Amino acid sequence: MDSYGRIARLKVETAQDRARAIIEEVGRLENKGYASPGSRRLLSFVGGTAGKIDTLLENALANAHFLTASQLDTRLHRVVTLIPYLHQLLGFVEGSDVHHAPGQLIPTLRRYTQSIFPASELVVRSKPELNYSIQNIAKPIKELWETFRGTPLEQTGLVLPDFLFVLSIPAVESGQILIHGVLAHELGHALYNKWEIAKDLLPKIRFKEDLVKGLTKAMFENQLKQGEPTPELQLRKQATQEISARISGWVKELCCDAIGIRLFGPALFFAEAHLLTSFRPIDKSSPTHPAPRLRVRLMIRLLKQLYRLEKWRSQLQEFSQAWDEVSAGTVVWTNSYDQIALDAIDDVALDLISDASSTATSSLQRYSCERFTADVAALAPLFLNLIPPGEIGGKPVSIAAIINSGWHVYLCDFEVFRASLHSGDRDTRFAAAAKLHELVLKALEISEIRTAWEEAKNDFKRGKS
Repeated sequence: MDSYGRIARLKVETAQDRARAIIEEVGRLENKGYASPGSRRLLSFVGGTAGKIDTLLENALANAHFLTASQLDTRLHRVVTLIPYLHQLLGFVEGSDVHHAPGQLIPTLRRYTQSIFPASELVVRSKPELNYSIQNIAKPIKELWETFRGTPLEQTGLVLPDFLFVLSIPAVESGQILIHGVLAHELGHALYNKWEIAKDLLPKIRFKEDLVKGLTKAMFENQLKQGEPTPELQLRKQATQEISARISGWVKELCCDAIGIRLFGPALFFAEAHLLTSFRPIDKSSPTHPAPRLRVRLMIRLLKQLYRLEKWRSQLQEFSQAWDEVSAGTVVWTNSYDQIALDAIDDVALDLISDASSTATSSLQRYSCERFTADVAALAPLFLNLIPPGEIGGKPVSIAAIINSGWHVYLCDFEVFRASLHSGDRDTRFAAAAKLHELVLKALEISEIRTAWEEAKNDFKRGKS
């Protein structure tokens, strides 16, 4: 038993060292500035948990004489395995400080997110990858913490909201706010999961069994020639799993595109069109993401339904028409699994996806054709005169209105905007675009300040009454 005791003590000591290292790291990170309270809320959770772990380990060792060696090891292991998990959670905070994430965007985006998910919090961090993503990390944490009910660790989980979103954006392009219109797609993921759209939508989109049978028969015959065939039934099962996974992943991404269109309107399409084709072939799909051509096809279909494209400025009409013609082409598949999945996602399926996106958004959350027309008319001229339109008529302007108007200037009047800049700011297209991004960010900052001021005034009036 002495040997087991020594090993247990070593396990406790090393685990305590790591817990205390986490506490010190939390203290270091808390000295940074963050645009969203979500980062500090997560730090508070990690630091509090590390402190509880330190205490639990000490108590477990003090009561070791009441336990068998196996019981002690089990109790220690259950707590010690949380330490790598806390390391992972700290990783979500890295890159979310004001020096790495766009601080002018985050408060407005946070307020917008809370209008969809009340009492939610978000952490916006920049990462080296040219990619956008979203995770609700509160859900898996709360599920894990249920296993610690009745222990001191239970209390640390209470600081977390039901939705703690971690949004990741490309670090190099963190200031290019117009491309961040893609975040509407990421919020689409959260709504897709919240309303469990897959349960009702996926059963309506089926692949053709005869195509799978034909594929597996060809695969079996090809393997038979090589002398070591996999049983045809097993091949069919494998093919069915591969195709079903593709349809599930592709439908989710397409539905999130549709939700994004409903939330941010044309800005989501403009941002996706500039992002998707800049580094990926238009027909390149993966097991989780459909080809950009298919995604653009869905977005154009939905824009035609919701917006009067024929009333748009000629530059926007030409832009959307070019994408419409390209997206209407046949997607070139690279493997047979993709081919069968593509066959299932036909025009009927795209309409089902569009309809499903409507159930995920309320009428108050949707950006409409009328709002787009009015916002562009009111805000675009201000951008052209280098005025950040964060408020109009004493009222704050919405995030969707600002980003859509910024895109309108970029696609329709960029050279006019560029000509209005000082010579040093218009030398290159990139430099001029950077100034437009700065104006859009400043408009978002003004909008947030105005909104916060109105809230403070209303709170003061309620307090006096």
